[in-house]
Amino acid sequence: MNKKGKSALVLLAAVMLLLSACTSGKKETAEESGAPGKPPEAKTETAIDPFRLPELVEVSTIKAVSPNERIPQGDTIEDNMYTRHFTEKTNVKFKYMWYASGDDYTQKLKLAVASNDLPDAMVVDERTFLELADADQLEDLTDVFQTYASDQVKQIYELNDGLSLDKATIDGKLLAIPNIVPKGDSFQEIWVRKDWLDKLGLQPPKTVDDVEKIAEAFITRDPDGNGKNDTIGLPGNNGVVTTDYGWNYDFKALFNAFGAYPSIWLKDGSGNVVYGSTTPEAKKALGKLAEWYKKGLIDKDFALRKNPDELVVGGKSGIFFGPWYMPFGTLTNAMMSDPKADWRAYAIADGHGQYNATVVPPSSSFLVVKKGFKHPEAVMTYFNYNTRFLQTPTPDDKKLDQTYVSLRPIDLNIGDPDAVLKKHEMIKGAIEGKLTPDQLSPEMQGHLERWNKYKADPKANIGEWGPPYAYLVGGQPMADVKFNEVYSLYTATTKTMEKRWSNLQKLENETYFKIVLGELPLDAFDSFVADWKAQGGEQIMKEVQEAVQK
Repeated sequence: MNKKGKSALVLLAAVMLLLSACTSGKKETAEESGAPGKPPEAKTETAIDPFRLPELVEVSTIKAVSPNERIPQGDTIEDNMYTRHFTEKTNVKFKYMWYASGDDYTQKLKLAVASNDLPDAMVVDERTFLELADADQLEDLTDVFQTYASDQVKQIYELNDGLSLDKATIDGKLLAIPNIVPKGDSFQEIWVRKDWLDKLGLQPPKTVDDVEKIAEAFITRDPDGNGKNDTIGLPGNNGVVTTDYGWNYDFKALFNAFGAYPSIWLKDGSGNVVYGSTTPEAKKALGKLAEWYKKGLIDKDFALRKNPDELVVGGKSGIFFGPWYMPFGTLTNAMMSDPKADWRAYAIADGHGQYNATVVPPSSSFLVVKKGFKHPEAVMTYFNYNTRFLQTPTPDDKKLDQTYVSLRPIDLNIGDPDAVLKKHEMIKGAIEGKLTPDQLSPEMQGHLERWNKYKADPKANIGEWGPPYAYLVGGQPMADVKFNEVYSLYTATTKTMEKRWSNLQKLENETYFKIVLGELPLDAFDSFVADWKAQGGEQIMKEVQEAVQK
């Protein structure tokens, strides 16, 4: 979406949308709301408070805890400042059937699902959610959501066009309250030292060809001016060539620029499900990477290098693929090494001028309620309060020590999927004088203060540079261009995946690396696809096809 030249009025509207919250829910009578669990004759004029039940309700649950969970002295997992606060405010008291860490939690959850020994409410991943839904073990929350969800909660779900609620809806029934995954991390960018571009008379990159020319120039034309042939082109990631949603230094952005979407499920021109890592477009992108590596445009040691950050921080590389948040760590360290560096972020278009991005799933975790639980509205009430607590905390909420926030009974969060973009607009608007500091969220007020402190004395306050710069510059490509957002058709796990997926991923990763490094010819990609299908991929595609047709 092109945001250039946006007026102060529109900026302010975006800010207010991000800050909006309902301090009191819709006041409906029981008759109007159709509140579950009440007999027809119990029609009163009692208003519904979306953040507090009229009487205490106990809800059983389970909890995943860290092996090193921090707990205040005198408190426990079951009874602590957060459980007491939430119970006091909501009249919803959670009782733990059990809690565990790591693999122990996973195994206990599997056993609970298999034996139908479920708590009243719990958070599960998508695979478990679908398994429970298929077994008819979940309460229908459709009416509960419509009646008890706060205006704030409903407004937040509307921000991703209902994609999250759709993901939790099966056969027309809302069977879970889903989280919302922010989209910002989906858009992998190309970070470039503009001071090096300016010195060499080069324009910022817009296409794959531009990236190639800049990488070559940075290698051959001594951009750092030290008279030595010691700069490199693009760093790489020694763990993966590309991923579904992007890692630091992988090449997902280049694949997307070829119309390739590795590691996700798509439909081909005939409407059949295909795996994005096996498409002809993926082969073309691999061919380009192999060509770049052969030309020396990619770090020759990238497959072995443990920490590619050292190339950027050490001033050896002035161009790399990475997400918007790189200034939070890597680039702050790079600026400490060279405060004169001018890092900028850009989006890379495909051959038709379109900007493509593999987008994170709208939801990955699901708050479910056991079928038959008498008070599902209690779970919704807690969720309303938890959302307000995280988004717009009250003075009482702010008294809690955030060190222990993981002690909340149920941890499932929703927020604006476009938060990075809107925070970019906030801080940019404030720096340009279009917004006043009091029109910013508390978080962005803090980042503005950091920015002003840095600008007042860059040398003394270089450590303040990163967070505001990430939003200001890292968020700029999201404002400059409209991305073609490509979602995976399927993000759960099929039966064959459980047995074969690990080996298939190993086959994929090894083949990709060998092709890029020149150890295998590009046509080995075709053999990889055939092997992938024969070793379980063909069956998995059929299972995914069946799943998406339901």
